Amino acid sequence: MLENFEYTFFDQTIAEKFAAFAQTHNLDTDIREESSPYGEASFEVSIKGTLDDEQADVLEEYYSDLLFGEQAAQFEGNGADGALADACGVQVKLESGEYTTVAIKPEIMNKILSVLTIDELQSFLAQVAEDIENPKSGPICSRQDLPK
Repeated sequence: MLENFEYTFFDQTIAEKFAAFAQTHNLDTDIREESSPYGEASFEVSIKGTLDDEQADVLEEYYSDLLFGEQAAQFEGNGADGALADACGVQVKLESGEYTTVAIKPEIMNKILSVLTIDELQSFLAQVAEDIENPKSGPICSRQDLPK
């Protein structure tokens, strides 16, 4: 049994569609809107309770279909109204407390998100920013300050 699954979307309608799909599989869901310091919204769909392996597989497949289908189409500008975006990005908090947005081409973002979660990507970029702002010396294998 698996617990505490969360799925991130950048469009409320798609998040609601995913939650409704999960509910048809007898799963209780909750949608939480989060906002970046720049006012960009994301939507976290939480699955309450436990999932068996079959339910998890079904949800993961549907999530991938939505994320790399409908949502990717929005990122890639394939909407009925023409180009919606030429790039997307991930926000990283700098040591100064300021945020910067790392611009990423939609095709590359889709590839990254096929193997990493948004949180993993943000953690990775935060580590890159940390190491750029505070250069480290010596071979990586002997560093004691590696992220855990």
